[in-house]
Amino acid sequence: MASSAQNGTVIEISDVWKIFGQNADAILAEARVGTYSKQDLLERYDAVVGVADVSLDVRRGEIFCVMGLSGSGKSTLVRHINRLLEPTAGKVVVDGVDVMSLAHKDLQQFRNRKIAMVFQNFALLPHWSVLDNIAMPLEIRAVNKNERMRIAQRILSMVELEGWGNKFAHELSGGMQQRVGLARALAADADVLLMDEP
Repeated sequence: MASSAQNGTVIEISDVWKIFGQNADAILAEARVGTYSKQDLLERYDAVVGVADVSLDVRRGEIFCVMGLSGSGKSTLVRHINRLLEPTAGKVVVDGVDVMSLAHKDLQQFRNRKIAMVFQNFALLPHWSVLDNIAMPLEIRAVNKNERMRIAQRILSMVELEGWGNKFAHELSGGMQQRVGLARALAADADVLLMDEP
């Protein structure tokens, strides 16, 4: 693959595998050969192949959608991009940074600045208000409270939830909670936005 700088690629996933279970490396060798199906590997080793040999590139400005049936590994794959999951094998590069090689502190910084994510279940903090949930990535960055709230109010308006800022997640409909999750990701103003079943 050409370098990110040369071809405008912002995410490069190369030969990524994720196997859940014990002895994943040994099972990977058999999975790569293709002798056994996913079901065979589950029955034989009590291991689940979550992602099997995925390679893809996402270019800057591109909207890239991963589609598949329930249980096909979509969420598992997406969570490799910000390294919420470690691959059994393969490489993930975001804007020229090998995500798998980042030390813990560098990985935290990378997640705080480079990638925002809307989670499948929204992951809203139930004891925080809508505004506080939206401002969370800014609080992690130590942005002062007045600025955090100014940005959160602007984003709240963007997702058409004006007047709901002081409410809590349990007081919102599922669709409204989803918009709060999106608003929180937008407040991060990251280069990459990952959305897990938005």
